[in-house]
Amino acid sequence: MTHTALPLPAADGRNRETHLPINEVFWDVVQGEGPYMGRSCGFIRLGWCNLHCPPCDTAQTWDTSRYDLAVTCPETAVAAAVDRLPARVRMVVLSGGEPLLWQSAPAFITMLDLLGRRGIEVHVETNGTIAPPPSINPFIGHYTVSPKLTVMGGGDPLKRRIKPDAIAAFARLAAAERAAFKFVVADQAHIREVADFAAEHDLEPSWVWVMPEAPDTATLLDRQPVITAGAAAYGYNVSTRLHMIAQCR
Repeated sequence: MTHTALPLPAADGRNRETHLPINEVFWDVVQGEGPYMGRSCGFIRLGWCNLHCPPCDTAQTWDTSRYDLAVTCPETAVAAAVDRLPARVRMVVLSGGEPLLWQSAPAFITMLDLLGRRGIEVHVETNGTIAPPPSINPFIGHYTVSPKLTVMGGGDPLKRRIKPDAIAAFARLAAAERAAFKFVVADQAHIREVADFAAEHDLEPSWVWVMPEAPDTATLLDRQPVITAGAAAYGYNVSTRLHMIAQCR
């Protein structure tokens, strides 16, 4: 099923200088995926997305057929969201949804500035369709870029899922050790698809992380050995889903 991209919401009487749609803020967890797996962190999950991936585990941030986004992603003052984080939080992941949809909103810059003033390391999880402007890069310690190939991308046409100019921008950040590419796969054929994508976009193997698609821990543990062996054959890094194994968020 192909979905129509949703327009970004207005601020609903609030000022986009100060408010963003935020689904949740939580902390005292570890990053469960990718190159920073195991790091203690907090999350700020922003609402809305420009893609519609059927296996998405945060559909409450974008799927208007099942959720009222005004309820699941209420307009929230970014200062209040940051203030909720206790002092022990030293790394925050901005996730979604697609957080870079909001990169032009003054409230997004304000949020980055507030986090930076507290000495918090900021990471961004993105689908890789929107290149970050140079103005925000000084605030961001790391981008985890997850292009949507066959496993995740069935809800959208390829031209919406893959934006070569954006991928090139993230590749430059990866070369500077500021980004990594994380791909969700279910079998060896998907790993070959990752290899084709990496070759097409000149991605170094050391920039690539491969992670099993898994709706539950049993599936994860079943797929992990095959995915690990297949990824290692290409020189790729391997991620598990630590939060599922540890039974935390």
